[in-house]
Amino acid sequence: MLYYKSTINSTNVEATLYITSSDVVEVIKQMRGFEGEIDALFKKRGYSFRNNTGRRNALLSVAQEVEVAKVLRKKYKKVIEDGSPGKPDIYIEDIKKELECKLTSGSRSGGSVVYALQTDWDTICAKKKLDYLYILVDKDFSNYCVLFFKDLTSDDFFPPAPGARGKSRMNKTKAMLKATCLLGSFTLNNTRHIDKVKCDFDVENIYHIKKLRSLTERIKETSSEATKRLEYLMGVKERETTRHRKKIKNLSDRFKYWKDAPSNYKFSMMSVS
Repeated sequence: MLYYKSTINSTNVEATLYITSSDVVEVIKQMRGFEGEIDALFKKRGYSFRNNTGRRNALLSVAQEVEVAKVLRKKYKKVIEDGSPGKPDIYIEDIKKELECKLTSGSRSGGSVVYALQTDWDTICAKKKLDYLYILVDKDFSNYCVLFFKDLTSDDFFPPAPGARGKSRMNKTKAMLKATCLLGSFTLNNTRHIDKVKCDFDVENIYHIKKLRSLTERIKETSSEATKRLEYLMGVKERETTRHRKKIKNLSDRFKYWKDAPSNYKFSMMSVS
């Protein structure tokens, strides 16, 4: 199973990043404080702030850009945050890097939360390649998964669907290969399902072999004169062989489905104390 732990253990990987796990923890703490203050103000007025997470996140995206710029200024001399149309959210002049900041709570689909990880199509096409910092957060703004992507291009996103207002969703099969998880973790569900199918293959083959051996022994021990008993046991053996073939066919179809399916990821969040 392909699994990414909640912390980066390789100091070499950490050293190559201009934004680190400790940086995003600091950013989240500041954003969480701001979100809590707004939520308290809304409650005082009798309004609901967290019911519409899309609207909530749009308001907090400003705080995300400002706080990210603050932590980067501790390392670099000139860091500009803007976020206006056509301008990069963050520009680090020292290393000539543009960073797009995204905040999402996903959307519910079939009882689970799906994260499309979108971008503006015209922007990524015009810029050719960009770095991205996606902060995934729950409804209560208390659990997080943070992903950093280096040098994403338009090939890492699908063209906008009709009515998407220029927003394109990430092609995770390609883009997740460029992801570094700074907080939380993610799992490639395809691999998990394929591993499960392989395990089921082994269980089925072991069961089938044991079953045939047992039937073969019972047939050997049965007198040749007990024709009805022999017919019955031979029928059981034939039905077991048919059942096994159907089971193997079903498992083979499942294996092919998950092998050929687009990459499907599960994101796991963690709290920040």
